[in-house]
Amino acid sequence: MEKNASSSRNLLILSVTINILFASIASFSVWQRDDLSSRVSELSESYRNLEQQLNLTSTQLNYYKEQAEYYSSLIASGNATIGIIGHTTVPIVAVLAIRRAFRVEYEGVVMTADVELREGSGRILVDTMPKIGIDIQTSVTTAVLVAEDITGVSLGKTDLILTIKASEDVEVVDGASAGAAVTVALIATMKGQDLNRTVYMTGTINSDNTIGPIGGIAQKGTAAAENGSRCFLVPKRQSTIVVYVPKETHPFPGWTVITYEQKIVKLQDYLEEQGYSTIVLEVETIEEAYAEFSV
Repeated sequence: MEKNASSSRNLLILSVTINILFASIASFSVWQRDDLSSRVSELSESYRNLEQQLNLTSTQLNYYKEQAEYYSSLIASGNATIGIIGHTTVPIVAVLAIRRAFRVEYEGVVMTADVELREGSGRILVDTMPKIGIDIQTSVTTAVLVAEDITGVSLGKTDLILTIKASEDVEVVDGASAGAAVTVALIATMKGQDLNRTVYMTGTINSDNTIGPIGGIAQKGTAAAENGSRCFLVPKRQSTIVVYVPKETHPFPGWTVITYEQKIVKLQDYLEEQGYSTIVLEVETIEEAYAEFSV
């Protein structure tokens, strides 16, 4: 009898041990599954962010390469006899990088560009308030050449003071995209004309008066719309954008993986889905853009 009781206890202990072992294995498997699912989702989002950053960087490099080639053969002229005095303000949109833990996200931001002209010696002075990570010097030099060409007036006896203002310190990743808007403001200052403050614009400025392509269209369009833009001007063939749509899959029971798929949409449709009524227009030259800004 005692032997049977001992055997029963041993069987019970063995059964409990086996159950505990299986429970531990099951718990470990669930933890591994959830951890792997989370890692797959994080990798997918990281890939999306890296692709956006690569597109922005590639656009910037192409722009600066073209401008460097142009300036290497440029001979500056100074035919002005008197300086010009004036001031114009224009909104500019850019993409800023936001660092969150181990990833970087991109978001549109609206800033202000103040263009001031004073009698001087043809200097170009660029300032940012507060400190902003933005490189726009090359764009402003091109803007001066384009504005001189369109107005027929030389700035050889005029100093240009460009002040970029933001509400806070920001790390802007594509300063060149403000070039076209700054050119519009410069032309308006030279002509003594006002600009429509509900028109926003993004695009680089090229020495042949054309507006060059940029990145981050979706983020910039959203930022402009949020700030009351009635019309948003974009470079030719850039009113169609690529957005990343999250897709949820369940490869195994209880296992959820989120990836991002590319989707091609019209920027205006994209903004309308967010509740904005901003009109998106493509412009190819600075003359076309200036006509839209005219009051």
